[in-house]
Amino acid sequence: GDEGGARRSFQAACSSKPRSNTDGGVIEAEVGERHCPACGAFTYKNLCECGAHTNPVFRCPKCGKDVGQDVCPRCNVETVCLQKVTINVKSEYSAAMENLGVRESSVALLKGVKGLISRERPVEPIEKGILRALQNLYVFKDGTVRYDMIDLPLTHFRPDEVGVPIERLRELGYTHDTYGRELVSEDQVLELRHQDILVSEGCGEWLVRVAKFVDDLLVRLYGLEPFYKAEKPLDLVGHLLMGLAPHTSAGVLARLIGFSKAPVGYGHPFFHAAKRRNCFSGDTEITVSDGRRWMSLPIRQFVTENFDISKPGIDHVGTFYSDPRQPFYVRSIDPQGKTSLKRVTSVSVHRAPAHLIRFVTRRGRVLSVTPDHAMLVWDTDYLRKIKGLEVAVGDRVPVEEGGLVVADEVVSRETVRALDDRVYCLTVADNHTLVANGIFCGQCDGDEDCVMLLLDGLINFSRAYLPETRGGTMDAPLVLTTRIDPAEVDKESLNVDVCDHYPIEVYNGCLAYAHPKDLDDYVDRVERRLGTPAQCEGFSFTHATSNISAGPLESTYTKLGSMLDKLDAELDLAKKIRAVDEDDVAERVLNTHFIRDLQGNLNAFSKQKVRCMKCNAKYRRMPLAGKCTRCGGHVIPTVHEGSVKKYLEMSRNICATYAISDYTKQRVEVLFMQIESTFGQPPEKQLGLADFM
Repeated sequence: GDEGGARRSFQAACSSKPRSNTDGGVIEAEVGERHCPACGAFTYKNLCECGAHTNPVFRCPKCGKDVGQDVCPRCNVETVCLQKVTINVKSEYSAAMENLGVRESSVALLKGVKGLISRERPVEPIEKGILRALQNLYVFKDGTVRYDMIDLPLTHFRPDEVGVPIERLRELGYTHDTYGRELVSEDQVLELRHQDILVSEGCGEWLVRVAKFVDDLLVRLYGLEPFYKAEKPLDLVGHLLMGLAPHTSAGVLARLIGFSKAPVGYGHPFFHAAKRRNCFSGDTEITVSDGRRWMSLPIRQFVTENFDISKPGIDHVGTFYSDPRQPFYVRSIDPQGKTSLKRVTSVSVHRAPAHLIRFVTRRGRVLSVTPDHAMLVWDTDYLRKIKGLEVAVGDRVPVEEGGLVVADEVVSRETVRALDDRVYCLTVADNHTLVANGIFCGQCDGDEDCVMLLLDGLINFSRAYLPETRGGTMDAPLVLTTRIDPAEVDKESLNVDVCDHYPIEVYNGCLAYAHPKDLDDYVDRVERRLGTPAQCEGFSFTHATSNISAGPLESTYTKLGSMLDKLDAELDLAKKIRAVDEDDVAERVLNTHFIRDLQGNLNAFSKQKVRCMKCNAKYRRMPLAGKCTRCGGHVIPTVHEGSVKKYLEMSRNICATYAISDYTKQRVEVLFMQIESTFGQPPEKQLGLADFM
């Protein structure tokens, strides 16, 4: 509820008083109704006081009867598992602390939720939240804790690159190097098993905290022996993890065998491919802007024409990506349905799956996507992301028509065979949405997946916690893939060269501009090994590397703090590069970022709502009472003067320093006058005689 304030604090809820003449810590909450089969008691807890596990009770909201079905046979109304109860949070919190043997001062902040939105509305034991708070961990919607990392493919490594002693690697099965010699030295090259992974050192420290949480849970709540007993990341080497990609519902089992200084997750191409991605068919039409004009073209054409072949990257091995040749922008939409221009940060090409999902709307829009592609559907007054497989006939999707966003109904959905062997991707900044064939939908997934300790997923994950609405199962490990079969993963991971050198026929063919298929017989690839023992082992490489973590471990963009520092660094770099016009860079920053931000924030300031600092309730205008009508808290604006002005002085300084066009200068000055007329001139500082001495 609202008793915890904007921070959803349990400690604040413990002192909340619904009425002045009552004790603190008593709140009203809507939770699931449960029945104990042993003693017959009704409660909201998963575990009855008699020790038996309770079952959810589904009642008809119309007649109030417990029908035990999804739909009431008498009223033909969907049943609900819901009751409003009065809970003494203070006593429950104190009892949980006493049960765990933890002092209340040990937990600075324990966060709850404002409400439960799953079908059964179960309440997680407070003890779990306390133990997570002790380790500074944050829970996901399904009850697990997870760590996000960027994926990078890896087939070989050396012991000195992963920070694990040779003896431990031998215990894990790495007894010989890739050349068949016995492992005795840290500089020998080992072939990575296809379900072994490396995580970043930061992730290793985080995993230790999760392991301590799980052990505390086993000992203090369940009365069992600790499992991990980890004090440092090296103690977790050899333990099992679960990998999960965005917009999917299947985890993939993995084993931790080391750590990387780079902030990425290294894994075998098979492991990354088993988590899959999603994309558009090549004929999908998108509308993009280069800053001067808008153009509509197939995504295949846009990706191929703007793929920077001078700086390609390999994504999941066999999939190529790059930054676009020049800045491009697309129309993007946020969950509230507001549109804005967002930058295209990368383009990529993938092998197509066997089948696509094809949608047709009532207004005649047609879109074909891969089954796991993120689609947007209207859910009351906001947009929800669901998988393409979950979209049903009758769903309303946002479409663009005449510059406006309107709802369009899906009238047809069918599975069609992929006619092309490639699908195409864009990555869009911030909202990660764009317009495809006139329909707003999610972009193709990025390369950032998550990992979690297997035991955390097995103990704490529950489907009962997932939101009741469709799309609630996305990003949740509903199933676990325990064994990866190379014949069943995406084909892109099979297009991997595993030879130790290229024969002379390949080079001669390149000189003669031969078709790649004509040279296929000369190159050893994984696809040709399927069905043999060599499909998972015996991979070779043509060139060794000095260290898999070589190079910058953190980009300068993340190191620099303020936007002013980042802008100064960008313009300073532009001055040093002769091929770059620093004046053009400065003007592009103004037109594509600062001016739009100033205009948008000024517009938002004039239409803003106000909110309560205590319960976070929002009002379209200031209440006449001058305070929150729900809790009596202080009401403040949602858009402040500082957020409107934050880029104003920087923009004026750029106009004064660089050769900016008169039109852009005038736009900045007009904005300056508008902002000054809204907020007035800043007050002059009164100076004393001492200021001049």
